[in-house]
Amino acid sequence: MFGAAVARHQAGALIEAEHQYRQILTLVPGNAEAESRLGAVLMAQGKTGDALPHLERAAALKPDSFETFGNLAQAYLAAGVPDRALTAAECSLALRETPQGRNLFVQCARSVRLAADDGRLRKLILRALAEGWARPRDLTGVAISLIKLNPAVHDCAARANSAWPARRPAAQLFGATDLEALAGDTLLKRLLECDPITDLTLERLLTNVRSVMLADIDSFTAADEDVLEFCCALARQCFINDYVFSTTDAEMAAAGRLRKSLEQALAAGESCSPLQLAVFGAYFPLHTLAEAAALLARAWPRSIDELIARQIKEPAREREIAATIPALTGMAGEVSYAVRQQYEESPYPRWVAADSQATRSEDPPGKPFDALIAGCGTGLSTFDFARQAPNARILAIDLSLASLSYAKRMAQRFGLADIDFVQADIMNLGPIGRQFDVIDASGVLHHLRDPWQGWRILLSLLRPGGAMHIGLYSALARRNIVAARALIAARGYRPVAEDIRRCRDEIAVSTDPLLKSLTGWGDFFSTNECRDMLFHVEEHSTTLGEIKSFLAANSVQFTGFLVDARTVRRFAARFPRQVDLTDLDCWEAFEADAPLTFANMYQFWVRKPAA
Repeated sequence: MFGAAVARHQAGALIEAEHQYRQILTLVPGNAEAESRLGAVLMAQGKTGDALPHLERAAALKPDSFETFGNLAQAYLAAGVPDRALTAAECSLALRETPQGRNLFVQCARSVRLAADDGRLRKLILRALAEGWARPRDLTGVAISLIKLNPAVHDCAARANSAWPARRPAAQLFGATDLEALAGDTLLKRLLECDPITDLTLERLLTNVRSVMLADIDSFTAADEDVLEFCCALARQCFINDYVFSTTDAEMAAAGRLRKSLEQALAAGESCSPLQLAVFGAYFPLHTLAEAAALLARAWPRSIDELIARQIKEPAREREIAATIPALTGMAGEVSYAVRQQYEESPYPRWVAADSQATRSEDPPGKPFDALIAGCGTGLSTFDFARQAPNARILAIDLSLASLSYAKRMAQRFGLADIDFVQADIMNLGPIGRQFDVIDASGVLHHLRDPWQGWRILLSLLRPGGAMHIGLYSALARRNIVAARALIAARGYRPVAEDIRRCRDEIAVSTDPLLKSLTGWGDFFSTNECRDMLFHVEEHSTTLGEIKSFLAANSVQFTGFLVDARTVRRFAARFPRQVDLTDLDCWEAFEADAPLTFANMYQFWVRKPAA
């Protein structure tokens, strides 16, 4: 009977398999495998609540089954209990580590904020970041919660925040061993090196630490290797976040004096200390130093070599690449020129690590297919697409040469050198004489002069039967952006780094809930992302009603939103039919009651009818 139940399960006959598993458990109570498989078949039917007791019993009966713990993690995740899901995923990984298990662990960790640190999860999160189990930002939240449980971090952050916006001197900021404890936190250093710190409390601590390093640079020059590595990690963080940390006039004057001292030493062929370079790199990119190339010929500690690679060698390589990128079209007008200029100044986002273990899909039957990444920016979405579709012939376009050269450098770094990166304007793309099977336009239409016309142009390039990934801003979800833009207009803030920092400082202490909510958005924590979010030269929001009208007018089929499991559960509780998932009227009603559902944009797929 058991073999027959498994066969039905594998054949997709879920109801019959469920019935037979229940019969087995009636005859043989406490059969761990039957409990586990019954839980799995119930999960496959969307019956999470019914599945959980069976999976929990199976895990208790047979605690060495990694499959049971994996299914249990998925069930807890679907039930909205991420902390239990994370524990189950950790148990599954401990029993057998697989790419799927690592991916499940990341899914569970993404929304967890930990209240205790037993050391085990810290090691796993550190491994996940170091080995590229996911995009770093998928793990930033849980990593920050662990970092803040470090007593030294907690105590120093409390001191820094209690004095904010003043900066505490070293004697007031650090206890007897706090600096060494901060410098020895390997998870903190790793996170500093790979993604913006998306937490105001930690940002203020790091801003204060940076000012202490600058003010007391001579005192720290002879510090141990851990302190130098920490200072280099802080400099790399500042480069990644595009120097978003606030500054004082006194700091900038001192940083200016440090620049002059370093440039004089380099011009004279004299030595400069590693810590001087690290501190300078926390205020300005090293490549902005006159005679910066002289640093490449000298021997440095490993942490300085890595900082030089990020702040001198990689920007130089991007400048070389920019000269080789061809132009496919000209610019379509003033808006295109303005948008291009913004991204020449602020390439977005500045990513340094990605999901290096992404599962590469099997080639589908037939010939390789053609894909267009419209508005590829710095290439993060292009990387994801190329890893998942290795048989795709990819054309990646953008207005900005700075963005394209960053994207191409990263593609080469990850071994994806066959992507064609070209400069082009979507509004002039119609006559290029090419057709594509898949088009990704998930981050560009809302920045065109006429998003609907741009979308029509892209549809004209999509082959019949082809699919298109669309991203558009929700007018309902972006009321906080509207409030911030009103503040920017009232204060006269300009889209330059100094004013962006001042604007952020004002928003961070605002009592307006709409403005304050922005501090919970990841884009708030880097200059280029904050500029894109609040200071964009051209931005349009839309509604689901407008999207529905466009799709109808252009005979395009809506095939579904890309939303998280929690949103799907909440939607299904109100609209339980399967067809409701592709009914924009249902989603419009749902969004009206939950206006932040699409805070990160409407992300969805459409399909062009076959010929």
